[in-house]
Amino acid sequence: MSNPDSNHHQSTDPNSNNTEAKNTEENTMKSSTNTSLVMPVALLLVLLVIPFSINSFMHMLANKNQFVHPVIMKIPLASSVITAPKEAQQYQNIEVKLRVDTDQLAKFINELVSISSAGTSIQGITGYVSPQMQAEIAGENFRIENPGPQRQMYILNDATEWTWQVAPQSSGTQKIIFKMHVTSTERDQQKTHEIELAEANIIVESNPLMWMVYNWWIFALIGLILFGGWKALRRYNV
Repeated sequence: MSNPDSNHHQSTDPNSNNTEAKNTEENTMKSSTNTSLVMPVALLLVLLVIPFSINSFMHMLANKNQFVHPVIMKIPLASSVITAPKEAQQYQNIEVKLRVDTDQLAKFINELVSISSAGTSIQGITGYVSPQMQAEIAGENFRIENPGPQRQMYILNDATEWTWQVAPQSSGTQKIIFKMHVTSTERDQQKTHEIELAEANIIVESNPLMWMVYNWWIFALIGLILFGGWKALRRYNV
């Protein structure tokens, strides 16, 4: 038979109850601390993985079964006047070139202007076009060194060559437009015209590592937010 006095003594012992309560509280605090540590790490991993996964998936869809013309000429010149790679890596510099015999180009434009009726001349040009020209490239998603019109600097075999260093800032199919700035004279008045010569289409592969380097501030901001949330959780649990 059990001793009722003994059972009564065990159930009403204040030290035993305090110990059990203390252990329960410690376990709860440990669990809360573990949760507060795990949540920021999990959120950080999600924020890192999801954007890259979406970017890669959209890039795959955009380029799947897609045929891209490397160079499209806007005026009847040989496409060999344009030098540009068909593929490139995001954020990495590539070189593009334009090589044109400006004397022949001016002669060709002047012949077209002479036989064109009013309002139908090539890209709105009228008058006599000078062979002294400036070249320019433009690309919405490219970082271009030496932007703007460039003077004739290098002449080889009667052709002028312009060279640019560019870096694609976005993945997918990106376009560079080649322009020529020409001066025409009509009735002793000079006008400057901008002619689109061609466009080059370049397939740009995404570069997640360099994206992280260029957008480090995003991760710093996310880290500060997560750290602040973690500190708030710790204060709340305490």
